[in-house]
Amino acid sequence: MASKSSILRAAWVPDDDPERDWEIAADLAVEWVRQECADQGAVGVLVLNAFGVEQQIPSLRRFAAEHTVTTPRASRDRVGRGRGPVLAYVPDERTLDFAANLARGSSLAIVESVHGFPLEGWARQLGAIDLTRPDKRPDQIDSELAEAIDRLDFYKNNGFGDRFGKQQAQRILQDLRDAGLLERDMVLGALAARGASDRAVRNLGKLIDALDRR
Repeated sequence: MASKSSILRAAWVPDDDPERDWEIAADLAVEWVRQECADQGAVGVLVLNAFGVEQQIPSLRRFAAEHTVTTPRASRDRVGRGRGPVLAYVPDERTLDFAANLARGSSLAIVESVHGFPLEGWARQLGAIDLTRPDKRPDQIDSELAEAIDRLDFYKNNGFGDRFGKQQAQRILQDLRDAGLLERDMVLGALAARGASDRAVRNLGKLIDALDRR
């Protein structure tokens, strides 16, 4: 499995309940990451799409004051030597990729926003704990879909930007569509979990969307 599989433990708060307050979602993730920091004796990292969001939610504000806070646009010097458990708050593709790289060899918790980047495929691929249902075993990806994701993973190195990689991806996606198994969010999330760059995820999403327009 690709580089993101070096994340030791993963957890998420799914964006699946319109009644759930964003503060509650953040609280769940902060509590889990704090425990991971304590267990590993490490400094945590809060990863955001943009600075300032953390000031709107008390638990994120307190976590940012005690740990490190950064964004994909910030200098890597901001993270310093404090690499450890990571909390990514409502990440898009780029922020997820950045957070997953910081979390290598440690733990990663994510608060999902389906309007940012849907994470069900990511969570299933990594066996992430659902922090709203911590006693429930993570669902696995359907075996036929998982096999197709394996094949897509093989061709992802150039970000599905070269002609050969694009052609292979189109063939695999068409086979999935013909079988009624093409789930856009599941495929993109699982590839992200397997180490696909944000560029690869975006390019693959465009290929899926092009199929849907036919």
